[in-house]
Amino acid sequence: MRRPPSTPRLPILLPLLAIALSACGESPPPGPAADARDAAPADAGLPPDAASAAQQPPAVAPTPARAVDALPFAAALAVGTPYAIAREAVIAAGWRPVITPACAENVGGEAAICRELPELEVCSGTGAGYCRMAFASADGSDVLVLRTAGGHDGWSTTGESATVRIDGAERVVAGPAGGACPSADFAPFLVAFAADPAARAAWTAPLVRVALRYELGEETRRVDGFVRAADFTGFPVVHRGEAFHHVDAEGAIDPAPLALRIDEPDADTRDVSFEHGMSEGNRLRFVRRDGCWQLAEDPEPPAA
Repeated sequence: MRRPPSTPRLPILLPLLAIALSACGESPPPGPAADARDAAPADAGLPPDAASAAQQPPAVAPTPARAVDALPFAAALAVGTPYAIAREAVIAAGWRPVITPACAENVGGEAAICRELPELEVCSGTGAGYCRMAFASADGSDVLVLRTAGGHDGWSTTGESATVRIDGAERVVAGPAGGACPSADFAPFLVAFAADPAARAAWTAPLVRVALRYELGEETRRVDGFVRAADFTGFPVVHRGEAFHHVDAEGAIDPAPLALRIDEPDADTRDVSFEHGMSEGNRLRFVRRDGCWQLAEDPEPPAA
């Protein structure tokens, strides 16, 4: 299931996010793409002329516990702060990028900036150069959405010369997985999870923790982050008849049975691993939450 590391191994599944333009000006990108369990974020601080013309998603009023100003690093997210300063504060607090597989398509041009800024979701190509970035808390339950102005070139510049600056910020609850639990016992749960796409959708965590490797020039860089459930394709296993089988990137099912190894690091964790061909890093982590199991993590990056 592993692929060359020059770009994220996750296929581009998100549709290109629309960038609405009006005669008066440019609106920032719409809220983060997500599956039905993800809350659509509200827009923050649009210029009045752009706000009047933009087609915005429904606003979500954060609860006090999810307010941006409740974060210990909230001061670094103030409008006008150079993005490099805000980014450093967010990462230092343990938040990690939410990786968008369609970043290169959404931004346009080469994908280098998507490897440089794995949190980047989308940028507009003209006008004020709005971009949207997303980070998740360490447990994947809380998403911080940052909007910037000034494009993305020179994002690392600080001080008076900084051109890429914070233009808005908000927090969004990632949303629970759910549905009827196939089984509280892991072995029959895994069979149902692998056999039924609906069960996989219901019991994949809204944000799956992943580890990826990127090539940046001559440097290979490991990135620990999250991928939305709708974009996660790292479970290449189905159950048919009486056996598990491997599924390749094109969806072809290997008729040979696939042996799965199940390890139990603790009472609420199961690691499922397998070997197939020359692939490496085939290990997936399920955790028990609220009486059922979730696919929560793909902890091993592709081989370099």
